[in-house]
Amino acid sequence: MGVKFRKEILRPVGPTPTRLPVNQAFSLAATHLFWTLPGQVRRFSSRATPQAIAQRSGRLDTSVSPLAIWMFGYSFLVGREILLDFGAIKASDHAEDIGLVLDCWNRCATASRTDGHRDNSEAGWTNPYLPRETIQQLSDMLVPVDAEMRRVAGQFLAALESYIFLLHAEAYLGTIDSGPYPLSTNRLLIVRHFFDLTGRWYPWRSRAVEFPYPTCTLAFTLNLEEFQTIELSDRAALLTSPRDYRTRIQELVLVCLDRTRPRPLPFTDLDRLTRAAKKIEPRVLAWFQAQSSYKAIRFCAQPWAVRPASVVVPSEACFDWKPIPAALELLSQYARDDTLAARWALERCLAPDRSSAFVPVEG
Repeated sequence: MGVKFRKEILRPVGPTPTRLPVNQAFSLAATHLFWTLPGQVRRFSSRATPQAIAQRSGRLDTSVSPLAIWMFGYSFLVGREILLDFGAIKASDHAEDIGLVLDCWNRCATASRTDGHRDNSEAGWTNPYLPRETIQQLSDMLVPVDAEMRRVAGQFLAALESYIFLLHAEAYLGTIDSGPYPLSTNRLLIVRHFFDLTGRWYPWRSRAVEFPYPTCTLAFTLNLEEFQTIELSDRAALLTSPRDYRTRIQELVLVCLDRTRPRPLPFTDLDRLTRAAKKIEPRVLAWFQAQSSYKAIRFCAQPWAVRPASVVVPSEACFDWKPIPAALELLSQYARDDTLAARWALERCLAPDRSSAFVPVEG
């Protein structure tokens, strides 16, 4: 996991945080997860199984996305690195809890996929987690696009990426890509799911309540012959060479869910949602800017904490998330020092002289 994490985290995915205290927020969330996930796993194990997770993760309306499952194991381990870095624990501490959480992650990750692998890199950089029935439904609704439709689709994708990035406190947590699904020899389907467009778990959700849909999905096709590579990263993000796949989309359909089935939306909704994202994004930013620096860190930590925890925690428990005292006590050491807050990455997980991101458990 440590070798994979280094490779994955160094691959650029999405926008770069510039406006919010993301280093402090992530460190707070990761240390909170290290202290709390073992107990949550024990409670979860008494009432559900990884197979139940798999059933939830294979739907378009799920909050338990492949990204959430990936983060469940890796964010937990990063939390351990942060605590080791600050001398709060030793490498021999909490071995039983670490084994418990990683066993749960391993079982959930394997059960949630349709190919028997744990992550996309293991499966040749593919992420085919949606059931065949859903793929067929989306394929049947595809519409060929012309140059103007590609332009509108490109504006939609850019606006939604920027909006949902800020909505999740400058964390790339509200979008996942799935696929590629071969439809013919060179025709591949990519499914991009925007699974929380209103920030339903967050204190700033009132600023986004006007967004037309709580979730939506854009399915589109690419011609394999036009690309050197088409990959889905371990963080469920589409990466292509050439990079600008938006100008090469062949067909597309925008859908929302009608109960459990995808329902096609009019093409004009691409422009409608683009305008909504551009209108609401400044409101969300203003909400964060009105907070004190300390409160901003705590609020920004919530998406990083509740997304992976949603794998084993009921949704209603995510609304009132609060960091535990042990995580807050450590926050006082790095709240005003961005470099110190990111030291777990610069001097541990991503240090040039190390091959693995994570320290082995001693004992």
